[in-house]
Amino acid sequence: MSSAADVTAADRPEGLRERKKRERGRALRRATLELTLESGYADVTIEAICERAGVSRRTFFNYFANKEEALLGRSDTVFDDEDQPVIAEFEAGGPTGDMLTDLEGLLAAVVRSRLRRREEMHQYHRVLQQEPQLMQLQMSRMGNNERLFREMIQRRLDATAADGSAESDVTGTRDSATASATEGASAAVDSAGDPTTASAGEGTPNGCPEDWPAVSYRAEVLAAVAMMAIKATFMRLRRDEGEPDPIIDELFAELRAIFTAGTD
Repeated sequence: MSSAADVTAADRPEGLRERKKRERGRALRRATLELTLESGYADVTIEAICERAGVSRRTFFNYFANKEEALLGRSDTVFDDEDQPVIAEFEAGGPTGDMLTDLEGLLAAVVRSRLRRREEMHQYHRVLQQEPQLMQLQMSRMGNNERLFREMIQRRLDATAADGSAESDVTGTRDSATASATEGASAAVDSAGDPTTASAGEGTPNGCPEDWPAVSYRAEVLAAVAMMAIKATFMRLRRDEGEPDPIIDELFAELRAIFTAGTD
């Protein structure tokens, strides 16, 4: 199997404007991390962040709504600006047309972009250890991250269904999810007492995800796989230095082997 790095758009040249925008966003995040480690999150101000990063308040608000977003990331996306070309390609059904191969490539690209900022990641973990309230905020975002993955995957399923791609042939569209949504709903998704959903801070009063049944079961399953793969990859990389591609390749090879064995 080809490396996941071979099937993404992550290494395509980036324009000067895009690079400056990305670097400015990173400077703001880095300034927020440094100030939080130095003074504590409660004492960090937007003015201090702007001064450290060398930008105006107006520029700050072009990137983030508040200092929480500058530290933890924007709440409306799990991805960075530099991930957007790969995401757009994935949602359009590319680059190979095979869902698992393309999801594998997307995840490898996303993890690689994070690993290019290892020192920033180490600082971030120190901040979470130093500021327990931020750890709680981060945990509350985990459910939102999975929802964003579900929606991204569903957009791809919808796009491939619209152009008649083979990928959409197996109950991947919203219509199929909606048609079966009312059957066994309470038994299947009423997880009000389930600590995994309670800690995520996600869902409606009966325990359903907020986007249910707007996404298909296939999108739900693939989003769960994506979150598992990212978590497992970072856990291994914290133990052993290296690149994410071989780890993600191995994880997806195991998934394929499991599902193939189940059909023998």
